[in-house]
Amino acid sequence: MGLPTGFLTALAQAETGEFWTTVTLSSLLGIVALGFGFVQLRRARLLEDLPTSRIRSAAQGYVEFHGHARLLPGPEIRSPLSNELCCWWEYVVQQRRDEQRGGHSSKEWVTIERATSDELFVIDDGTGQCVVDPVGATVIPSVKRSWRGVSARPMAYRKDSSWFGFGDFRYTERLVRFGDWLYTLGLFQTQTASRDDDEVRDVGQRLAEWKRDPVRLLHRFDSNRDGKIDLAEWEIARRAAIDEVRSEHIERSIQPDLHVLREPRDGRPYILSTKTEHQLTRGMRWSGTAGVVVATLIGAAVAFLLVARGLP
Repeated sequence: MGLPTGFLTALAQAETGEFWTTVTLSSLLGIVALGFGFVQLRRARLLEDLPTSRIRSAAQGYVEFHGHARLLPGPEIRSPLSNELCCWWEYVVQQRRDEQRGGHSSKEWVTIERATSDELFVIDDGTGQCVVDPVGATVIPSVKRSWRGVSARPMAYRKDSSWFGFGDFRYTERLVRFGDWLYTLGLFQTQTASRDDDEVRDVGQRLAEWKRDPVRLLHRFDSNRDGKIDLAEWEIARRAAIDEVRSEHIERSIQPDLHVLREPRDGRPYILSTKTEHQLTRGMRWSGTAGVVVATLIGAAVAFLLVARGLP
């Protein structure tokens, strides 16, 4: 205790400008630490209080899912650096360069390229599937690796390259692999294909669309070729419009609902994690408690400085 007290006493006896600069910066640091601590603790409480939902029966809104990462039908998702099949990727390419600082030259790693996947994938919990839009998410991946090479893009990734790699380029890659177990927290919305079917309105819009192309309308419904649509022909056109609209409504009604998980717009956390909820909340509580403790110690140090200076 003697060394910190002596150090603080020396600061309390410093020149006025130096003293108030120290107090101001320390106070700001304490406020930041306190804010960080409370945010982390509040997030941990949010994760613990939110029950796990099933995709098939989940209510619309802010939800928690557990499931496995899957790919949507279509092109595969592959990491640009290692070409590994995955559901999400992020990479950084750095180059070792000579940097001049204070008249001295030193080798430093400089980021020359960085990118994050924004491709959609799926989480499957056994009861249903939900499309995941990873934009804006805090992603805790299953793979984190770094290796070196001699060009801006690696020729390939080898398992031993992390230990025996060389070169002036360093590659860092983070992946959520196909099949990874995921803990997700975000805004759940369901898009229903048949939710807005109004036959009268849609038939009217279809007929109005046809009227805007009179040449095509005459070609299709002017059966007597007199250059105009009479009442009988217009009735045939109306029935054709009804048949088309009803067919489209039926087709939409048999399509499955599309579930989507995306970033909430109200600032609540959006998390895609290969760690469990317990692991996440434990880390948040440790970091949150550390922030509060640091803020308390800084507050005590500032109070000591003010008292030692003879200020109220």
